[in-house]
Amino acid sequence: MASGSYALVLTGEVLPAFDAQAVWPRLAQYFRLDAAKLQAQLVARAPLTIKQGDDLGKLQTLAAGIGAIGAEAEICAPDGQADLFVVLGGSARGPMPRVFADDRIERGLWSRQVQVAEVGSNVWQAYAERADSAPPPAAGEQEPARAFDADVDNVRDTLRSYRPTATADSGHSLAATATATTDELGALPLPPGAAIHAGFWRRCAALGIDSVIIGAVVAALQGAFMVGSLGMLTSLRTGEAAIGALLSTFMLLFTLVFVGQWLYFALFESSAMQATPGKRAMGLKVVGETGRRIGFGKATGRYFGKIVSGMIFNIGYLMAGLTARKQALHDLMAGTLVVFRAVEPGSPPPAQRPPMPWYGWIVNLLMFGLPFAIIGVALLLGGASSGLLSELSTH
Repeated sequence: MASGSYALVLTGEVLPAFDAQAVWPRLAQYFRLDAAKLQAQLVARAPLTIKQGDDLGKLQTLAAGIGAIGAEAEICAPDGQADLFVVLGGSARGPMPRVFADDRIERGLWSRQVQVAEVGSNVWQAYAERADSAPPPAAGEQEPARAFDADVDNVRDTLRSYRPTATADSGHSLAATATATTDELGALPLPPGAAIHAGFWRRCAALGIDSVIIGAVVAALQGAFMVGSLGMLTSLRTGEAAIGALLSTFMLLFTLVFVGQWLYFALFESSAMQATPGKRAMGLKVVGETGRRIGFGKATGRYFGKIVSGMIFNIGYLMAGLTARKQALHDLMAGTLVVFRAVEPGSPPPAQRPPMPWYGWIVNLLMFGLPFAIIGVALLLGGASSGLLSELSTH
């Protein structure tokens, strides 16, 4: 929070005895905002600071108007610390004063493992991992979470504004209010969340679909080159010339396949689609750290990073199921994420994780289940055959 400035925080909660369906439309009228804009820019990102200033009386008047409508608001005293974004319900909320987050965590309303990031930072981390986090309470001293008390005027310099002495005004426009709700939230890296990042098996299914497409094209190229090679060999008179021609043909085919695969992934993932056909079929897209479209250079780096992921016994690919934001090694190297298509930069993520399409499970079964089944059957048949041979040899 700016030094010397008070902050008015909209918590996103509705006060007791008020109906939420009526509160938010009335609050939109009070702020002179469209109801949909209020939900998307304020309520969906609450708790967040909606106004800052040195005049406490003006903020109390605004808080009184908000409270009269039935929405919950708090005034936070200056604390000289950087504001925070906080991940709640899989969505980045804020910015909000540090003292507000400290108060919620110390009273047990939020977990100490909640993910936070300072405004202007590009790193998410658990609140408890921060060097300046408040120490946890000693055993047996944990204060139970409690509802706000209207008679409490000051708790950790967080001024409760349920019964302010100021008189509610008739309305207030937030159109010119300088808040960080859009630009700074949109510049923040996407937080962890099951409804944001694609999991290992969905990504495997997408890769399987892409492999079938690429395999079909490669097979067609191989067929064309084979026919061309046979015609060329029949016209050559010496073995050395034939071997040279075959090597040249093989190198040309290898180059075309390698360059083709690179362009397939790099062009599709940097295009307006932001996804290869396989990823698009699975409802996924490739984005940068903040959720924005990546360029051809970053997509190229991601593709060549896959070589490293595969060279270490495919452990780089397996990391997509182990990291917080489901990043494979090549994603970490390129600074990319694989997310669901509904995820947009600076907007609240989907509330629920989309289910895996039925055909995704079939692709995974054919890619992984069928080969293991074939190996298992082969081992069983091999064991049975050796047993039969051993039995016959004894007679």
